[in-house]
Amino acid sequence: MEKKNGHTMINSVSTDEILEKNGKKKKSCKDKLMRFLNRNMLVIMTVSGVLVGVGLGMMVRNMNLTRAQMTYFAFPGEMLLRMLKMIILPLVVCSLISGAASLDTRSLGKLGGIAVSYFLVTTLIASGIGVSLAFIIKPGVGAGALNTNNLGLESVNTNKETTDSFLDLARNLFPANLVAAAFRSHLSSSFHQPLP
Repeated sequence: MEKKNGHTMINSVSTDEILEKNGKKKKSCKDKLMRFLNRNMLVIMTVSGVLVGVGLGMMVRNMNLTRAQMTYFAFPGEMLLRMLKMIILPLVVCSLISGAASLDTRSLGKLGGIAVSYFLVTTLIASGIGVSLAFIIKPGVGAGALNTNNLGLESVNTNKETTDSFLDLARNLFPANLVAAAFRSHLSSSFHQPLP
């Protein structure tokens, strides 16, 4: 029997001996590496995706691709951006509704009511300013005139391939704005004419 700090210990055994008795050994480098990879897989994949994208962009920039090849190459990225734009509005609306539904007006009291009303009023003012400025400035009105032969740009080719039709179909599966897509029928971009 050993005495440590005023306590009697019977046959004190080190931790290494206990681990060896249970059949567990110290972790090897391979186990540590696998554990690190499991913990940080999202960060590793994100950084490697960025590096692969930069490398691929530098390679493709030096190639002489036709306009059709560039369109086909950019299609997956365009689809990703359209899907992200599509999900923003429902995500914001759902988070606002769930936040408002979880409010308990009794526990918040007068200060909570003032904060919620301030938030609602400032949001309405910001929305009103945005809509009124869009009507006043009319962004994108003159963009159709830029595609004329007077500017020396290449003329628009009206001959569309079958591949372009399928790409337009895939693009229209994921509208950039769900609300606008619900209220109007979206024609294919190759046949779409701007409204007067």
